[in-house]
Amino acid sequence: MSKALEAASERDRLAPGVWLLAVLAFVVGTVELVVAGILDQLAQTFGVTQGQAGLLMSLYALVYALAGPVLIYLSARVRRRRLLLVALLVFVVANLAGAAAGTFTLLLLSRLLVAASASVTVVVAITVAVALVPANRSGQAIGLVFAGIVASLVLGVPLGTLIGEYWGWRSLFLLLPGVALLSVPLLSQWLPDIPGAPGITPSRQWAELVRAKVFLAHGAALLQMTGQFTLYTYIVPFLVRSMGLSKTLISLVLLVYGIGGIVGAVLGGRAADRWPGPRTFVVFLLLHALAMSLLPLATFSLLALLVAVVTWCIFNMAPGPAIQKYLVQLNPDTAAVQISLNTSAIQLGVALGALLGAGVVDHFSVQLLPWLGATLVLGGAGCGWWSAWIPNTQDND
Repeated sequence: MSKALEAASERDRLAPGVWLLAVLAFVVGTVELVVAGILDQLAQTFGVTQGQAGLLMSLYALVYALAGPVLIYLSARVRRRRLLLVALLVFVVANLAGAAAGTFTLLLLSRLLVAASASVTVVVAITVAVALVPANRSGQAIGLVFAGIVASLVLGVPLGTLIGEYWGWRSLFLLLPGVALLSVPLLSQWLPDIPGAPGITPSRQWAELVRAKVFLAHGAALLQMTGQFTLYTYIVPFLVRSMGLSKTLISLVLLVYGIGGIVGAVLGGRAADRWPGPRTFVVFLLLHALAMSLLPLATFSLLALLVAVVTWCIFNMAPGPAIQKYLVQLNPDTAAVQISLNTSAIQLGVALGALLGAGVVDHFSVQLLPWLGATLVLGGAGCGWWSAWIPNTQDND
């Protein structure tokens, strides 16, 4: 009996390499998001407005979205471990250049290089994580990498902001690449030397993208993230306007939000393995929209708000692993390209959501954002339902 339990436990345990890739996702996510916490320092250092300093985030997201698919295509034949090592080395050098930047322009250029290397790192991390586990556990592997990204929001950003406050923002661009460098020996030890694949021509990439089932799955991710960041970008003014919360209580709300995100990423991965297919992420998207629409109704007490916020973020993160597993299943030969396009859709959704939310906040009311966001997420659920409804034979015609 004990041997059977040990065998079952061994089957349920994810490979150490998957955990290492989740740590790398945490580092990459922290580098992207921590800038939000040190914008005032950066603006003061370089004598620019906070709006101009915000380009370090918006242009980062844009380069990440556009460069990822191109770089993945160009590097298709490179062995995956070697590609990950090269991307990490570029990531390290670009961050060190940012730490040494004497002008805002040089810092911005270094951030764009970081974005390009990060786009490759995250896509390769997800594809290698999938290769490290049996097919029936690929959702859990994707979910763990997603959890690393969410953990960067929960732990990395507050910790990074604190470090920047005491030791200056340049220390962050020295510390984070240092953590990435420490992982290099473990990459060679824990990751298999997976060969590259023949380059998929741009015409075939385009043909795959415009397949109705694939296109709608990417559309689901884009609409979901647009809806999510329509509200999340302005969550602080929403909480202040709705409840008059102090900075301390807002920090508590954001901490609870992040914990919910980690739970959601793990839950989404397990659900994707147990119930593969678009119906899983459609259900999660419907629950995400419902949770967002209930947020304004939960502002009568802090406890109700915390319950609503943790539910909101659980179902924000849960669809991601299921969407990516579905894309891989549709055509395993183009898995890396599909994951890259999907991460690009997510980044574009972040940018579009922030832009849309700004228009609502400036011309209407911040309290409309939850319902607008929920409507967009419902659109994403509609895309997923449509993708599920289309027969495979029709999609291939």
